[in-house]
Amino acid sequence: MARTPIPARAPLAALAALAAIAGLAACAPASADEDAADGVRTLVVATAADPRPYTYVGDDGELTGYDIEIVRAIDERLPQYEVEFQTTDFQGIFPGLDSGRYDIVANNLSVTAEREEKYRFTRPHITAQFGAVVRTDGGIGEIGSLDELAGLTTYGQPGLNFTKVLEAHNEANPERAVRIEYTELDLQSQFNNLLAGRVDFLFVERVPFEGYGKGDPGLAFRELPGEYLESSFGTNLDSALAFSPQSDDVDRVVADFDAALEELKADGTLAALSEEFFGADLTPKE
Repeated sequence: MARTPIPARAPLAALAALAAIAGLAACAPASADEDAADGVRTLVVATAADPRPYTYVGDDGELTGYDIEIVRAIDERLPQYEVEFQTTDFQGIFPGLDSGRYDIVANNLSVTAEREEKYRFTRPHITAQFGAVVRTDGGIGEIGSLDELAGLTTYGQPGLNFTKVLEAHNEANPERAVRIEYTELDLQSQFNNLLAGRVDFLFVERVPFEGYGKGDPGLAFRELPGEYLESSFGTNLDSALAFSPQSDDVDRVVADFDAALEELKADGTLAALSEEFFGADLTPKE
């Protein structure tokens, strides 16, 4: 669009108005300045770069992972958007979504009822298996509920879906409570501490176990029945991309991403990415 020249002796009122407009533009959220000259909108995608293999920094120093490569594949199919990744600690993800600083979060987020009240989600791109990672010499066999882990100690990271399930269990069953040690340790350190006997189990998904612990003969994964988790805690085992309600025209953007995800599922790209990062097809079967 051609610019209208400003007279050399522009009235002070006009200059003041221009200054005010410039100030407003400087304060606009990330998603409001997306319209460049080519009409491509920039979407800011936040991730904590953990846990591996959903999102992490590879040996080459580049951000990658199942969630990250899905976003990149979507971006290739939607020329009207350009994604910009920003890494942050996990505790900063939701405040960033709330404020509109981030348009999207790609971090293996479970689609919980609580989160759905605040954020928009795409269709799921993975179905999880929750369970306890235990030491093989710890005397913990197959488990059907968290009741069987009463009195044992595990780590809990504030805000994670796993931690909220443990907290809900403890509130409903104080006589069979699990001991939660709150931590910000990365998963590798948590697995190391489990092997060292500092905690009794880790409450995680099967995928992180495959990535961090499967190669160690001293560890085993005890899956919790999905039906138990869903009926007792309303746990949704599906994960998806989350969108800020503050993001401009969020309904349209989510619809565009969903359409691209449908294409990725239909042409086998989702399954191929799942095989690449997990060694199995964990995509939803609906």
